[in-house]
Amino acid sequence: MNGRRLQFGVAVLDDKLYVVGGRDGLKTLNTVECYNPRTKTWSVMPPMSTHRHGLGVAVLEGPMYAVGGHDGWSYLNTVERWDPQARQWNFVASMSTPRSTVGVAILNGKLYAVGGRDGSSCLKSVECFDPHTNKWTLCAQMSKRRGGVGVTTWNGFLYAIGGHDAPASNLTSRLSDCVERYDPKTDMWTAVASMSISRDAVGVCLLGDKLYAVGGYDGQTYLNTVESYDPQTNEWTQVAPLCLGRAGACVVTVKL
Repeated sequence: MNGRRLQFGVAVLDDKLYVVGGRDGLKTLNTVECYNPRTKTWSVMPPMSTHRHGLGVAVLEGPMYAVGGHDGWSYLNTVERWDPQARQWNFVASMSTPRSTVGVAILNGKLYAVGGRDGSSCLKSVECFDPHTNKWTLCAQMSKRRGGVGVTTWNGFLYAIGGHDAPASNLTSRLSDCVERYDPKTDMWTAVASMSISRDAVGVCLLGDKLYAVGGYDGQTYLNTVESYDPQTNEWTQVAPLCLGRAGACVVTVKL
């Protein structure tokens, strides 16, 4: 990349990796870069309208969405959509609640925004966006408040993994090892097997039929450990670690 970033968002669009927003250590960014794994080159893309760190990014039916975050001054409920044909960003409907360190995922043609922080507390609320109606709808709440939550989907379910339940400045803040599964058919959350350790700011992705929890922060250490979850056996298994401990890293799968 052209510069270092933290609390950014990533997504894969047309087999290319997009890195969106974040912070460079001094300021919040609106810049976007695109990596082509075939040519191993980075390209600078048109920037977002809003500077955002702690945002969620996902691709839904072609366009890419940048959800919530923090602009350096305030927590955001706004959402921007990148049109790859027109090569421009446009605002869509805003969420009901500002959300930074939000988890996002696509399920059944809808964009889900899970947990996050609104400036006063961590959130257990969840809402989903329908691109055909340009409307957000509230879903059932999680059992736990989660900022820095990792979110992914498998087989028609949405999984919320790890996170923290209060800002770090709150002495009662707790990090989470627990995992919840959302069924959109029943609009209900169910607890599944917990991870082996608590992981805040954890990277999460689906690879094959397993969910991976990558790195994160356990309250003392930036983690290099990785564990995989098998939804069919409801078990977590340790896999090969990262070379470096990473919290807030984004994890995606890319076809090569």
